[in-house]
Amino acid sequence: MTMRVSLTGPAETPGSDPGARSTPRWWELGLLAAWTVWWAWRSWQPSGLSWHYFATGGHALFHGSGFAVFVDEPTLQVGPLTLLLAAGFDAIPAGRQVAQVLMAAAGPLLLLALAPLTSGRARGWRLMAAAAILVPAWCVLAVRWAHLDDVLAMVGGVLALRAVALNRPFPTLLWLAVAIGAKPWAVGFAPIVVGLTHARLRVLLGAAALSLASWLPFIVVEPRTLEALRPPVPLIPGSGLHTLGVRGRFVPSWGRSVELAGALLAGLVTALLGRWSGVLVVAVAVRLALDPQDNPYYVGSAVLAAAAFDLLGTSWRVPWTTLVTAVALWQPFVASYDDRLSTTSGVARWWFEHPHTVGWIHLAWAAVVLALVLLTPRSTRSR
Repeated sequence: MTMRVSLTGPAETPGSDPGARSTPRWWELGLLAAWTVWWAWRSWQPSGLSWHYFATGGHALFHGSGFAVFVDEPTLQVGPLTLLLAAGFDAIPAGRQVAQVLMAAAGPLLLLALAPLTSGRARGWRLMAAAAILVPAWCVLAVRWAHLDDVLAMVGGVLALRAVALNRPFPTLLWLAVAIGAKPWAVGFAPIVVGLTHARLRVLLGAAALSLASWLPFIVVEPRTLEALRPPVPLIPGSGLHTLGVRGRFVPSWGRSVELAGALLAGLVTALLGRWSGVLVVAVAVRLALDPQDNPYYVGSAVLAAAAFDLLGTSWRVPWTTLVTAVALWQPFVASYDDRLSTTSGVARWWFEHPHTVGWIHLAWAAVVLALVLLTPRSTRSR
């Protein structure tokens, strides 16, 4: 099999079949809305499990630590944009609940934004299938855990990918900056700029400048901010990093750097091979393979990134990357993780009793995703 490295232009053009229906019918939109509402309701009790991090950080930014917030609150592993929005939600009644509703809606809306650009035939069916798989996983992230930073990073990443598909440099720059400003690991999305036909370097430098500018006040006011962004993170037996042989109570000092560099490098190789529509899911896959944690909400970001690739980069009637990702990363949920081994049974209990096997399943998933993105035939013509 021959793969060509593209340095002069993208190798993919979504929406290559202009005769296919690209937007859902009204009743399909109704079904998607009902499906989202049902899963959000099902995920509501308990919910907001991680919201206290964002509420604390957002409040401290304006009513406490100020620009020293990352030093005073070392558990915050988020970007400045996340804290800014969290402070906004903190200032309104029922702010957490409002945020959860908006975040739950964001996942399917992002897929609808990609609908006109979907490649191949049977676009309507493929979109609805991808959305049906996405919504349960997305509600784990957006409702159950209410992880604002990951949601914002994926909103920025998917909309940046959409801007690349439309060959629009300035929106690409802005949405990349949003993603990175919300969550530092989103730097792995930067290689999507290779998919543009012009202004790639300007877009990359512009996004980098905006991202650095968002951090500058924190670093100037409190120089220890950079050091505080590397808190001791526990190394979990079910994580990819532990499965790869790394041991200890906490992730080594080099752990996060290798994770970010690996995601960025894998994304760059993917883009240079003309598979820019797969940059997001490749970056997420490599990141999770090298992550010291095994958090259940990771499934939301991964499934959305996989769905974006299936819609823009393949013509499969079944969104295989999305389906494989949802199955491999879905974790049985219990109300109390402290009592999970005494309150679960069946598959859920097996899952919690065999973290090492789960770690290998997740590594295998990352390898399968890389193969699907890099080795499957492209379904689209050159732009």
